[in-house]
Amino acid sequence: MPYGILKKENNMRNLLFGRSGHSRILIIIGCVLFMNGCGYNDKIYIPNEVTVFVELRANESKSVEEIKEFVTRYQEFVDSTESNSLGWSYHQSEGKIILIERYENEDANIITAENISPGGQRYELMQEQLEYFTVEKVSVFGAFTDKLIDFNTVTAERVGLTAIFEYNPLISGYSRSSR
Repeated sequence: MPYGILKKENNMRNLLFGRSGHSRILIIIGCVLFMNGCGYNDKIYIPNEVTVFVELRANESKSVEEIKEFVTRYQEFVDSTESNSLGWSYHQSEGKIILIERYENEDANIITAENISPGGQRYELMQEQLEYFTVEKVSVFGAFTDKLIDFNTVTAERVGLTAIFEYNPLISGYSRSSR
């Protein structure tokens, strides 16, 4: 090992484990402060999260490749336009596709409903989605009120959704950010 590297290793070892207790304490305090500042020890809870499961049946006229391209484009659009959307993912499940939408709160879910309504920034994309899928069921879970239920009812009528909507209010639980 070159002398310069060996000398640097010995200097670090002496700094951490040598006789200087003050240096060691300062380094440990610095590391703890850095880790706390970066959020390593913080638990960030999302107390009013709303999660929506949408059961979709793929229309037979669309190929698997067309569906994959469309859902990727759709989810990228949502990601770029709805900052309070926590997650948006499509999953295959026994002949169906399940869309899982996660929102910071019911107001974030209402923004989605506004966006898919006529005149909303995602209305045309939503209409295109109906060419790819039939929406069979929408299940809403979490911390929501009648405000979201009423808004979804009006939106479903305006968009032409005839799917079953079911609402499952939160009894107890938590959602935590991974940051």
